[in-house]
Amino acid sequence: MPDLSLIVSLVGGLALLAFAGDFLVNGAVSAANRLGVPHLVAGVFIVGFGTSAPEMVVAVDAAVKGYPAIAFGNIVGSNIANVWLVLGLPAVIAPLATGGYGETRALFAMLAATAAWILICAMLPFNMAVGALFILALFAYAIYTLHATRKAERAGVDVGVDTDDPHLSLPKTIAYILIGIVGLPVGANLIVTGGVGIARSFHISEEIIGLTLIALGTSLPEIAAGISAAMRGRGSVVVGNILGSNIFNLLGAGGLVALVAGGAPGGVPMSRSFHAYDHWAMALAALTAAAFILTRSRVSRLAGLLLLLIYAVYIFGLTQGWDILALMGR
Repeated sequence: MPDLSLIVSLVGGLALLAFAGDFLVNGAVSAANRLGVPHLVAGVFIVGFGTSAPEMVVAVDAAVKGYPAIAFGNIVGSNIANVWLVLGLPAVIAPLATGGYGETRALFAMLAATAAWILICAMLPFNMAVGALFILALFAYAIYTLHATRKAERAGVDVGVDTDDPHLSLPKTIAYILIGIVGLPVGANLIVTGGVGIARSFHISEEIIGLTLIALGTSLPEIAAGISAAMRGRGSVVVGNILGSNIFNLLGAGGLVALVAGGAPGGVPMSRSFHAYDHWAMALAALTAAAFILTRSRVSRLAGLLLLLIYAVYIFGLTQGWDILALMGR
């Protein structure tokens, strides 16, 4: 059995991360509104970045501490959970509509980011050059999205940005931002410490801990946002948050990990298990999202249950050590 302090560290870190991420988003949106930042800018960037901040902070913290498996597991596992779990769970509560403004553009950006991640990780060392490429690609996508959204808004198109003003006073706004800024790294540190300790106690690989417990924990903001949006009948918000989060995870969190830890010879090491199983699952999850969005299909309760079942099968295969490359004779 692991030491009780490790369990407390992991659970406490996950809780702190969820609360800190929520505080940061609410504080940032309130500050943006007070400063007169356009509504769409707050929605596209502040909320999009805020819901992905936990993955970024945990991944970077793990990489700096020398646990790349935790960092990669967190990024890849979160992207898988974002589609099969974060899309499936709200759909069970209330069926979701797809085909909202900007979804197709975000989908192709997510597919491109997913393909780039898988191919680059398979062919090149995950080093600082790769990190710089990912960060530049994220900036380019952000600028293009802002330009396209502004153009559509001027044309009278409903861009569907969801940024409810939390109506905070100035002292509360500052306090919320400070809590988020301080809480995220503290929570990340507790999660990495507890997760690594528990993995070693049970002789579980760090990859599995990163792909399951930590990935689920850092996806809590997306899960909460998805359930809230589904209950208000805003399916396009759920889909948009998922696509945006996956893009930020791969290009933002992945890019930062490569920049801060990719200076060593050979870059940041990635275990074979990612290439043999998890990257295949992430690609399938991305294609699952594409199937709904490109056909403008409604994510029904039955489809939501099916997505949850697929996620359960993925977790089962992960614990059983399924190897796609071995089946292909490689």
